Amino acid sequence: MGAPESVELIDLEGSDRERAVPVVIDSFVGIYRWHAKRTLRQVSHVRAAVVGSELAAVAMLERLDAALGYVYYIAVRRPFRRRGLAARLLDDALDRFRRGGVRVVWAAAEADNTGSIALFRSRGFRTVSKQEPGYLEGGLGARGYRSKMWIVSGEVLLGLRLAPEPSPDPGLPDD
Repeated sequence: MGAPESVELIDLEGSDRERAVPVVIDSFVGIYRWHAKRTLRQVSHVRAAVVGSELAAVAMLERLDAALGYVYYIAVRRPFRRRGLAARLLDDALDRFRRGGVRVVWAAAEADNTGSIALFRSRGFRTVSKQEPGYLEGGLGARGYRSKMWIVSGEVLLGLRLAPEPSPDPGLPDD
């Protein structure tokens, strides 16, 4: 049995994000590739998993407001798949969102991307159904941020509540 791989999670800032383009190219096709490249350059936070000296996986994250986070993409290069890198990046993202006071985290995946959906569900995400009150606004209190999430036909919306909504201060009158 070989030695365990060294995996380092790093932030990618500015032009350093271009290092992640091969991950995007290896992970997506068509409109998803175009959107993932665009998102890579515009999203507020990109985390990467480096294995040895190779950039193996990325997570693109956004804070939609103080209480809402969104995982745009988690992508892993083919040679590095099935090693737990996506799970590690998702756990890191959830920890960062939690520490930052985010109460709800969102993600979307193509309905036939069973691997991604299973990963999110393994961390407690649930599918937001069309029958749920507030679906058009994203359910779970997304407050109209669905359009910023770029949910497209054929995708499922997944949400995870990290913390309850704050309760009103019982000592203050309701005006």
